[in-house]
Amino acid sequence: MTNPNKLIYPTIDLFLYDLKAGLGEDEKKVNLNRKEFWQKIYHDIQPDSQSLEKLQQTEDNSGYVELLGSQKIKPFQNNLDGYYYPVQLADTYGLQVDCTANFIDNYESDAQSVDCLQKVQQEILSHINNEKAKLGQTWLIWGQLSTSNQDAEKIAQECYAQLELLSKRDWKTDLKGVYLGGTVFELLRLPSDFTESDGYHILICIFPHNIDLKKIQNTNEKLYPRLLKLLSYRHKIIWAYHQSRQLKHNLQQGAKLVQETVIDLNELNRRKININQLQQILAKTPDILLKYTNNLIYLDDQRRTIKVNISNYDKRWQSLKKLDSGSDWKFFKEFSEFAEEKFLAQIESEYANFSSRLALMENTIKTIQGIIDLEKAKSERSLDTTIALAGIGFALSGLTATAISAKQPPITSYKDFSFIDTPVFFWSLIFSAPFLVALIIRLILRR
Repeated sequence: MTNPNKLIYPTIDLFLYDLKAGLGEDEKKVNLNRKEFWQKIYHDIQPDSQSLEKLQQTEDNSGYVELLGSQKIKPFQNNLDGYYYPVQLADTYGLQVDCTANFIDNYESDAQSVDCLQKVQQEILSHINNEKAKLGQTWLIWGQLSTSNQDAEKIAQECYAQLELLSKRDWKTDLKGVYLGGTVFELLRLPSDFTESDGYHILICIFPHNIDLKKIQNTNEKLYPRLLKLLSYRHKIIWAYHQSRQLKHNLQQGAKLVQETVIDLNELNRRKININQLQQILAKTPDILLKYTNNLIYLDDQRRTIKVNISNYDKRWQSLKKLDSGSDWKFFKEFSEFAEEKFLAQIESEYANFSSRLALMENTIKTIQGIIDLEKAKSERSLDTTIALAGIGFALSGLTATAISAKQPPITSYKDFSFIDTPVFFWSLIFSAPFLVALIIRLILRR
């Protein structure tokens, strides 16, 4: 009896994506990104090695670069039918890791149980040193039915069951498509906290029995580079949204500080204004404003990243039809629509909301500074008046004393206090006393 859970040429491809150069990252961080990416292929490579420097020279600023040059792929060893295919996609590294089950002699023509896929997955993971992708990854499983009476969906369900994932739900076909007469199943789960811990993206393609395997292989060779580009846009969209969640949190904390500042200002206004307290509040605002503004700019950067990648994603999935006129890849459209309606719309709304709070923050700072300037001006005018009063009093006193002293006998000793009984002292005191009293009262009020 024929085993219903067998496939011809069962193959797994893993598409991984890492950031080459993030926003604002320095050369040291870029070199670290490069090393971590290449360690998936060359496990013992070091940051300062000549090999890494040589690999760096293969990079370019153009859109798509095959990083192994004319060699293109690096085959697996140990008699395994597999290879690495690394590329550069602008500011992103992409890596396809392909492995076909070759655990029987005639593996290119004879059917194998789908149980072998578990071993194939383990081989792939060990060949990348069990390293995770920073931006995201997609599993692609494909094979050809061994008989014409097999159920493609049941086979796909068995293939899915063989995968070891950190989080996996019961079989549920999310979306379906058609490719080379076969059925493509897409299974996905967005991470709950937008890390790669509990999310996954899986494509399972089951080809019919009556198609020539060579045709499938040749068409897939053209499909792989297209998928590498398409899936890079998908994972960058999810990654950018994940980044926006942290930025949203930062902005919420900044907005909270602004609100606390407004409350403090209102409480001060109810009491007598204290310039020192106002200056203490004002001293905190530049740092808050700088961080808030930077986070707002970065949030807008993520918005634009998502928008650009949605556009590129739409163009790429539609171009897949060129490989097979009878194919149907419209299921890919579901993700771009979701990303536009959920991710993009949400960030645009948040950006508008946080931008309005920036205006509140700036107005608060201007208000505080205005109050401080006003109080300083009032204080300076009061001080000027006090000094003027003292000056007038002392000046009149001096003039009076000078005029009258001209008719008085000179003082002969420092112990001679007879001047107290003189008209000089009496009249200088009379003229200066009102100004001295006014000065004392003003100084007491200032205190």
